[in-house]
Amino acid sequence: MELLTDVTLFKHKLWAEEYAYRMEEWNKGRKLGPIRIDAELHTRCNLNCRVCDRRNSIYDKLNEEERAKMEMPAKKWVSIAEESGKMGVKAWNISGLCEPLAKPDVLFQTMRMIKAYDMFGELTTNGTLWNEKYIRETIEMGWDSICISIDAPDSQTHDWLRGVKGTFKKACNTLKTFSQMKKRYKTNLPVLTINMVLNKVNYLKLVDMVRMANDLGADAIFVEPMVIFTEEGKKLKMEEKEIDKFQEIVKEARKLAEEYGIVLDVTAIAPGGFFSGEKKFDKTLIEKAGNIRDVLIQEAKSYSDPILSIPCYYPWFYLMIRSNGSVVHCGEWKSEVENIREKTLEEVWFGKTFSDIREQFSKGILPKECEKCRPNVVEDTRIVRKSIKEFRDIDWLRRKYFEFLEENKRLKQELFSFKRKGYKDDKKCVECKYRKEIEKFKNSLTFKVFSKFWNTKLEKLKKSIFK
Repeated sequence: MELLTDVTLFKHKLWAEEYAYRMEEWNKGRKLGPIRIDAELHTRCNLNCRVCDRRNSIYDKLNEEERAKMEMPAKKWVSIAEESGKMGVKAWNISGLCEPLAKPDVLFQTMRMIKAYDMFGELTTNGTLWNEKYIRETIEMGWDSICISIDAPDSQTHDWLRGVKGTFKKACNTLKTFSQMKKRYKTNLPVLTINMVLNKVNYLKLVDMVRMANDLGADAIFVEPMVIFTEEGKKLKMEEKEIDKFQEIVKEARKLAEEYGIVLDVTAIAPGGFFSGEKKFDKTLIEKAGNIRDVLIQEAKSYSDPILSIPCYYPWFYLMIRSNGSVVHCGEWKSEVENIREKTLEEVWFGKTFSDIREQFSKGILPKECEKCRPNVVEDTRIVRKSIKEFRDIDWLRRKYFEFLEENKRLKQELFSFKRKGYKDDKKCVECKYRKEIEKFKNSLTFKVFSKFWNTKLEKLKKSIFK
């Protein structure tokens, strides 16, 4: 089995199956908690990105007194993280219209509670406010994923898009320091991903982005078509001829990424099977950026099945909590759906408001707010549908279960063999490539998730299949 340390393949190969399982359970009447929480911990940001939706918010107009009144305190965030762990939430993504490191006290208290319940932790950052102390603390707590936003392999383009000079150098230094410190700690975590917002001024630079990622020690690059939130964003949208040209650039970039051992995930490339490299380019996800609602609805209409015909699955496994306590089922949703300041997570998730939204989506109705949906949601929805169909196939389940048993047996034999040979005390063996691969697998996301995932859901399936 491939040694997976990348959050993207982790999601595609494992989590989608968990999403699919939960959708089936909800359809049977069993109400389950959320799988993932996105958190915007506060309202502060030190950049002025040209395409960011922050420009449409009131955040930059607030004074300190107004910010303090609006933002939830660290104590509340820690409480939410603790309750989510008890509810069985699998992952947190700390992001939003802010730079998380602008309030490190709130950030690190929340991160520590997330890891106290062994939930998967991801953090999206512009990479400009980190220092060695913060990086060291992040690694030592076993944080899983750091996504650093870098939009170009050169300072001129990146700093122009981000609105502040010197941003590129700081972001690159942060990524490089993370990579170097991981080596010192002899760990593969956190996974280091470069987030790139695709537009007409940077699409030609993708191959150079891969080279830069390799030089800085990144594990992956995530490329997502720009969603149009601003007037400047409209001017940066790629034209059809640029999209066609980008298809060829992606092929070259993917080839180079494979040589470097870097995972290149381009949202515009539709996923194939979870356990295959089968992929195809989908230019619709770039052309329709800014009106993804139509794509979701049209794809859902091709199914009559009560689950497969749902245009978006997010209200069943996801919620976004904003800095003021506002809770929504989608990060692009503008109006407040619920507020968690004076409520528990359980009260919000199982309350009438979220139930009504699920009922609306079940009928194939998506509101106007969904026009600004991100292209990666289309990809997520396709993956969940594919997984649902596969999980209904008993032969497929049986085959995957036996594959896992064989892999698990091989891994245990290899680890036992090394233990018997006393490899821990053998300095030469420490440098052995084979041993490094074993250690890499032990520290990988795949191994961590398999140890939990396969012992829960598929264990139940196994009993039903082989009884």
